[in-house]
Amino acid sequence: MTEEDDIDGLAAEYVLGSLDAEERAAVDARRRSDAALAAAIETWERRFAPLSEQTPGTAPPPGLFEAVLSRISQRTHEPHRAAEVAALRSHSGRARRIAVAATALAACVAAAVAVWLAHAPSHAPTTQLAAMDCGGLYKDFWRKLDRDKYAKISAEQLAGVSRMALRAYDACQAGDEPDADALFGRLRRMRF
Repeated sequence: MTEEDDIDGLAAEYVLGSLDAEERAAVDARRRSDAALAAAIETWERRFAPLSEQTPGTAPPPGLFEAVLSRISQRTHEPHRAAEVAALRSHSGRARRIAVAATALAACVAAAVAVWLAHAPSHAPTTQLAAMDCGGLYKDFWRKLDRDKYAKISAEQLAGVSRMALRAYDACQAGDEPDADALFGRLRRMRF
């Protein structure tokens, strides 16, 4: 996993709100001095903005919290259940937060796809997609890359460049022109 993947994952957790207070404060402090992290957070916020704008807030029914506490209390008085609850509590940590964040991210992506499908026009391509030649940009990057230079870099670096080129192509195909431009620009400025 590259540092860029780490930054992207940390930004996603930050935007989804799955970090604890101490981690969130650390990310807040770091984003002021780390332009890559600040840009990743901004990208994730832009991705999720349509979801928060289109989904009305809902309040839980009155008494739900008390009902949940009551059921938990009833279950923990059963001898074999109390041990299970105690065992579950002892396994908390970063892995659980990551699993929760991944689940929340998957739910957000599913909701975004559902919203997009509900509001997508029946004809394609849109004018925004037609504005960029995604395949041409992707092919031009690889054509213009000096084969002698990238033959000398490590396989890990080449894999990272390839992943970034595919992310740029995917962003272009998705109609995210600013993200695609930024990624293709970074690729063109890379020095090997």
